Amino acid sequence: MIRFLFQRLFQGLIVIVCVISITFLIIRAAPGGPFAKDRAMPAYVQENLERLYGLDQPLPVQLWRNLKSFLTLDLPVSYRLKGWNVKDIIAQAMPVSFTVGAAAFLIAIGLGVPAGAWAALRAGQIEDRVVMTLATLGICVPSLVLGPLVALVFGLKLHWFNAAGWYASSDWVLPAATLGFISASAVARLTRGGLRETLSQDYIRTARAKGLPEKLIIIRHALRLACLPLLNYLGPLAAGLLSGSFVTETIFQLPGLGRHFISSALHKDFTLAMALAAFFAVLIVVFNLLVDILQAWLNPRIRLSEK
Repeated sequence: MIRFLFQRLFQGLIVIVCVISITFLIIRAAPGGPFAKDRAMPAYVQENLERLYGLDQPLPVQLWRNLKSFLTLDLPVSYRLKGWNVKDIIAQAMPVSFTVGAAAFLIAIGLGVPAGAWAALRAGQIEDRVVMTLATLGICVPSLVLGPLVALVFGLKLHWFNAAGWYASSDWVLPAATLGFISASAVARLTRGGLRETLSQDYIRTARAKGLPEKLIIIRHALRLACLPLLNYLGPLAAGLLSGSFVTETIFQLPGLGRHFISSALHKDFTLAMALAAFFAVLIVVFNLLVDILQAWLNPRIRLSEK
């Protein structure tokens, strides 16, 4: 177990370094610079700014300097948001994205897993068709369409919640519901497929032949292994929801991480873009590690030392 954790942490560190490097090289290769969209300035002023931030140095030197700052947790300042450290920017926006993302994740699990299990147990019946139709609809409708509809109905028409902004304690409800319903659709389909496949296994038929109650068979035996494919999806889903959704946060005017992902790329804010990419990579590594541990706990045939 300890060996497995050290191996995964080492692999995760390599992944994070690669993500930071690739992000830097891609943004650096694009035309323009972090000061190109500022108001017209004399050439010597731009040269002084580039010298101040080290942008006049060779590309490998810039990359190494940034990697060193991230690995030592001495994070650099933002090029566009003057006087702001990228750590402070992420710390300010992270609570908003985490609140919305965590609520959306719980909605996805709380709605998707029971709906998918109900559809699997009623395969071919009207309940199954209704659930799968709604799940397909949820997957096909993007947040760009669902978000404004939710804001229009529950915000502008019914006045139950604020249609936009981050002012009241309930402002997370509408964006979380938007992301949660879309994510629950995929969770429901995966749960249904996994449970249907598990219910056809030989050990399930053996348990039924021994006279075990159907509820015990489903909850203790079938659903436990049916969740294994779902767990592989939940890891990246949790990382994606917690790191912020640009579309949803833009629709509901939330001061979360999503807007910084796009603005850092558009404005070529190298340090902020690398910090956000590294933050997302860390979430992916952590949640994938948790998924591996949960899979080994749910299925004793899986050994962490063999992974």
